[in-house]
Amino acid sequence: MPTLLLILARALHFGSGMILVGVVAFRWLILLPAFAGESDETWQTFTPLFRKLHFLFVGAGIVLIASGFLWFWAVSANMSGSSLMDSLSPDTLSTVLFQTQFGAVCQWRIGFAMVLAFAMAALVRKRWILQRKCFWLEIAAGFLAAALVVSIGWTGHAAATGGADFWWRVLADATHLFAATIWPTGLLPFALFLGCARHLGDASNLPPTLTATARFCSISFIVVGVLIATGITNTYFIVGSFHAMVTTDYGRLLCLKLFLLLLILGIAARNRYHLLPLLFSRASTSDRHPAIALLGRLQGFVLTEFCLAVAIVLVTSVLGTTPPPQ
Repeated sequence: MPTLLLILARALHFGSGMILVGVVAFRWLILLPAFAGESDETWQTFTPLFRKLHFLFVGAGIVLIASGFLWFWAVSANMSGSSLMDSLSPDTLSTVLFQTQFGAVCQWRIGFAMVLAFAMAALVRKRWILQRKCFWLEIAAGFLAAALVVSIGWTGHAAATGGADFWWRVLADATHLFAATIWPTGLLPFALFLGCARHLGDASNLPPTLTATARFCSISFIVVGVLIATGITNTYFIVGSFHAMVTTDYGRLLCLKLFLLLLILGIAARNRYHLLPLLFSRASTSDRHPAIALLGRLQGFVLTEFCLAVAIVLVTSVLGTTPPPQ
């Protein structure tokens, strides 16, 4: 039970943290720049999208904080070798919190989570998601959420041992986690955006929609490069050899993760080099309704990519509980 709870808590914590940052990043990097030259009326037509993003933001924040406590509980049970109920004793919890590296990181993360909760509560009252400007609380919430995600790098296999390459391992892992909050996590708000644009069915909304789509593809291309580079670095430090990749449980799980990533990249390449040019060409004609219809196809592929990304998060959670080759 502690191991199952640990896998579940890690998956929920990873996923919710990435979605939280992903919503803010999508707003900063995609929505606000894409609508910069548009009227307030055009911005307001996407209010259904903003409400969904608001729900995602608040829901992900609640799950992030709740799963963080579940994660600490499961780790306490595993470290003490006791049952889940027995691990709730004050002595066990205080030992894990104040006498382990995991607990030291958790102390910082608890502080980040408390401040994030206050920032999110204030943002909800301001109805920030409907505004066409960035609030300082929004910026603070984004960085606090990013800090919670990145700090996971100090609790994983990369930080388990010391040595001269300790900081390189942790930096690569933390950068990998941060990049994943933009892509593929950003696929969910992007899919919601495409769905909203398609349901509106207004040809006048195509310019900002095309701008946002092009920006998302360009930014995703850069982030994928960062993910691949940091992923290779993590594999070098944690796995060490091709033989270990195919003969150990950790290596096989990592191969499964890479296979899922390749599937996502294949779909993304099709979208980038086939659907996107087709979308732009149809949008340049006098009849733009075929372009609006094409948004539905693009949304379907993006949702497929996101589902595969969810599978990657689950595999990553299992990897965190599997002993690495080195």
